[in-house]
Amino acid sequence: MAGRVSADFGVIPEIPVDAAALGRLAEELRAKAASLPDVGSAVVARWDGLEAVYEAPEAAAAAAKMRPLTVVAADVCEALLRAADIVDHLSDDLLWLSMRRRGLVEDVAEFARAARGIDDRDRSVELAREIDGFAADVDERIDQARGDLAAIPLPPTWEVAIPDAAAQPLGPRLTWAVRSEEITTELVMAPLLALARSGTSRVARLIAAHPEWADLLREHPPAPDAVRTWWDSLSPAAAAALIDGAPALVGALGGVPPLARVAANRVTARSRLGEVEAELAAWERLHGEGASADLQAERRAAWDALRAERDYLRGVETGKVQLYLYEPADNRIIEMFGTPGTGTTRILTYVPGTFTRFDSFYRGEVQGVSQWMAEQESGMVAFVWKGADSPGDDEHPGQTGFGIGLLEANGPDRAAPGGEALARFQREVASDPTLAHGRQLAMGHSWGLVPVAASEMQGARYDQVHSLSGAWVPDGWTPNASTSYSHWSYTDALSMAQDAMLVGAGRAPDTVPAFESHIYERRTDAEIPLGGDLAPFLRPDGPSLRVSLSPLSNHNLIAGVSTDNIGPLSDLRKKVFE
Repeated sequence: MAGRVSADFGVIPEIPVDAAALGRLAEELRAKAASLPDVGSAVVARWDGLEAVYEAPEAAAAAAKMRPLTVVAADVCEALLRAADIVDHLSDDLLWLSMRRRGLVEDVAEFARAARGIDDRDRSVELAREIDGFAADVDERIDQARGDLAAIPLPPTWEVAIPDAAAQPLGPRLTWAVRSEEITTELVMAPLLALARSGTSRVARLIAAHPEWADLLREHPPAPDAVRTWWDSLSPAAAAALIDGAPALVGALGGVPPLARVAANRVTARSRLGEVEAELAAWERLHGEGASADLQAERRAAWDALRAERDYLRGVETGKVQLYLYEPADNRIIEMFGTPGTGTTRILTYVPGTFTRFDSFYRGEVQGVSQWMAEQESGMVAFVWKGADSPGDDEHPGQTGFGIGLLEANGPDRAAPGGEALARFQREVASDPTLAHGRQLAMGHSWGLVPVAASEMQGARYDQVHSLSGAWVPDGWTPNASTSYSHWSYTDALSMAQDAMLVGAGRAPDTVPAFESHIYERRTDAEIPLGGDLAPFLRPDGPSLRVSLSPLSNHNLIAGVSTDNIGPLSDLRKKVFE
């Protein structure tokens, strides 16, 4: 019979220094360092003027003695920056260690509750070993910082600081640029490791008790490769516990396998589905009550929107719809078609255009081409990507919203954020063994071409880039030599605006030499000569302008799968699967 014992793990040591205070100290050191070069130069300049007001031999000597002060100031500046980097490094390490300590405290408390006096020697020894290791790590990090600070050499005297003298090395710089990815990975892996030790119910409790963990992962996403290594180390039971207990976290975490993310987002969608069905019931009770025509129309619109969301989420619940990302609160969603596996040969990332809203996915307005392509070959996996805000997706009413959306689509402000987010997504794709080695294809409709091109400026690489009536490429973009670029379009509202130089400052894809253009005719097209009857205001022998009598429908048609678009679709398919 097991004996009743009391486990003594010793005291879990406190972190002896406030990490936030260290961070503030590092900022102060950098601020002081930043002021030194200007101060040194100002002092030297003031002394250089001494000879103009004091004519004596010692004036020239005094001014000469002061000139090396600029070099001394630079040396002190470098020493302060070195010290700031060391303090920053220590601050980051202590923040990570404090998260480890919090996990240890919770583990000990959980053990005490679970054991209830029953002897569990193995777990007791394991916890004691973890506490001893934690204490040793705290001492080691602090001792390392002390040693690094002590190793900073004193600035040389003024005589040594003469410009021709040999500089005294300060050692390698520990800059944030060098340490950022390493520190980010260390910080966020601490809560992930804590979660992985728990069952489903405890995972849910931990997430509820520590919302800052999700914030940390969202604001400072870890390297996808590190996450994938961690995930692959989990047991099936631990992975299942994380999917069920922390679905919102797992479903948005880059590096988690795509099918695991889909499973996690199915859990999140199921929860939202219950809320939607309750809201629909409330709206249905209001539907028959008396109200003005305008109010009835608003109710009908809200009811229709909820029904579309309900039907979509039911598809998620049954597995018909696969969500790689589902974050309604942050206006981000990525739908996946196909099944990643050893037979995956092509990965398509499709970015829809202006006015793409979250509910565009509910209504099936933006998935057509990606789904169609995935159905053409079993080795194709396609993503419909809305990982950043789209122009016009903030739902301003009527013509006001239409005008705002067009202005946003033609402005540069959304290009860089969209490109950064898409490049990060491509790094996630590259971290998955089933997706990393296939041909990478990118396709952007209308404004969707902008983040595709901007992602290349952030390091993303594609085998093919396809513009479906694409808007423009960012200023400074250059084509990748190993990428094939194609532009597919009808004459539409966007092409007419591009011809009039109203869009993208002349950087439309059909004018960029890297893109091979395919312009398709329709019976509603017309050629308007810029001369003839308009002379003498325009040259009689001037060029003509190609216009369409159905400009908006043509713009949407190129991104659709109706029989009217079968010609461009077939040509596009040949190019994609060549």
